[in-house]
Amino acid sequence: MTIRHLSAPNQELTDAEAVALLAEVVATPSVSGGERELAERLRNIALGFGAESHLDDVGNVHAVVGHGAHTVMLLSHLDTVPGAVPFEQTDRLIRGRGAVDAKGPLTAMLVAALNSRDLGIRIHWVGVVEEETLWSQGAEHIRETVPVPDAVIVGEPSGASAVTLGYKGMVELKVTCDVPRTHTATPGPKSSEILIRALDGLLDTYAADGNAHFKDVGMIIKDGRFEPFTSSCSLTFRTPEGTVSGELLRNVSEILGEEVEVAMLYEVPPVVASRSSLCVRALSRAIRLEGFQPAHKLKTGTSDMNTLSRTWRVPMATYGPGDSREDHTDSEHILVQEYLAGIRILQTALREIETTLRGVAS
Repeated sequence: MTIRHLSAPNQELTDAEAVALLAEVVATPSVSGGERELAERLRNIALGFGAESHLDDVGNVHAVVGHGAHTVMLLSHLDTVPGAVPFEQTDRLIRGRGAVDAKGPLTAMLVAALNSRDLGIRIHWVGVVEEETLWSQGAEHIRETVPVPDAVIVGEPSGASAVTLGYKGMVELKVTCDVPRTHTATPGPKSSEILIRALDGLLDTYAADGNAHFKDVGMIIKDGRFEPFTSSCSLTFRTPEGTVSGELLRNVSEILGEEVEVAMLYEVPPVVASRSSLCVRALSRAIRLEGFQPAHKLKTGTSDMNTLSRTWRVPMATYGPGDSREDHTDSEHILVQEYLAGIRILQTALREIETTLRGVAS
């Protein structure tokens, strides 16, 4: 289907056009570092619909509609994890890599923004790059270069009838063990043996099910290289509120012992929004008006809500259609009716936010 350009302020994308746009977005590959084609396509679509749109220095795509004293940001990510999922579109669903994480939320936010051009607020939609990488370069660039808006909704799959209030933080450590080089047949402990035994002790402290609960510290071991004389791996900790990264680093160092070197690679704090905050209330009311009972979630991963909240002290929440259990799976898909419900809920939430912000201004 050809997606027409919108000209009159009261024109909206039809459901069929919204679904066609999502299908195109999902069918366009955009693994982290390869988002350019999708970003340029979405920029051109936004321009055709009368939005101000551009790509910034790191490749994020921006679209701004509406005018007013207040700005609401809708931010989601363009990139996906690697791994092919064959594209499929039926009347019921759209399947493909990123359909849920996070092209469904990303596209729903763009449609909702373009369909809300008549509101008396400025709506700033952003598709950011590299959310699926360690450094979240796209969101960090937004946080550092864009004026702080009045409210932010981050697009991640929560399910059409749920709002995500918060995420654990993350601490990424690199651990290394080196021993003097000898012949491999020479008696004595090798670096691989030392590091594996040390990690076993660490697992006794940070149990494998530590990420099953929001209040506990979870840990995974990844990117391991275990050799006789130099061995290393990364440790990813998912951290609840109240975790002090420096204390975690010291504790890990003590458990691993003097023969293992520990270095901090990256840290992002946990974030939890109040149920009474502007975005949570607006989304919850919009969900009720759509006929659902709103749920509120806490997730054990991280999102760009963590990144933005480093310095932005404004109302935030995370919302988006899609079942997060499909994230990164080989069956990743989104239901068409849930996606369309998500668009309607976002549009209603924007009207609710506008009403509140105007009331504050007056």
